[in-house]
Amino acid sequence: MSILHLAARQLNDAGYSVAALTDADIRYLAFEGETVLGFVLAFNDAGALIERWHQDSHRVLKASQFGLRRAETKAWNAYVILLTDGVSDYASTTRLGAIEEDLTGTRKIARAGVVSEDDMRAALLPLLAMQHAPRLDAVDMAGEIRLRTSELPPELIDAFVGEAPDATILQLLEVGQ
Repeated sequence: MSILHLAARQLNDAGYSVAALTDADIRYLAFEGETVLGFVLAFNDAGALIERWHQDSHRVLKASQFGLRRAETKAWNAYVILLTDGVSDYASTTRLGAIEEDLTGTRKIARAGVVSEDDMRAALLPLLAMQHAPRLDAVDMAGEIRLRTSELPPELIDAFVGEAPDATILQLLEVGQ
């Protein structure tokens, strides 16, 4: 499955409108949501991505300039996503990070090694809604309080977690001083 197909499926599932486009030799996706729009460009390897990202993204943005102008405020939240299924070494990964930090014109996501649905989801994470609310296990609050208050007298802790009357707790505090 091609990297553009993986991206289109993830973006469609997230509620974006997606169109596959071609500009000369550049095949890419355009996507748009309620507040975000952008483009996904695929490269053969990390070296090609690093070498051509600027000129290719410039061409895609130029070809879409009138649409971007009509997008008004949404254009302030435009992304260029640069992906390859090829692996990258440490130096290339560092260069990909530098591309993401270049906020000229658009925000950027640059990733290598995108070969699966999970890889694509991780790459597109800034554009996706939260998938699942975190689930926390039940906590034994009385046990946690006892564990974290080891410097207080045990009778005071027992009174506190046992919901003793305030007067009893105050009395135990005064005795402890």
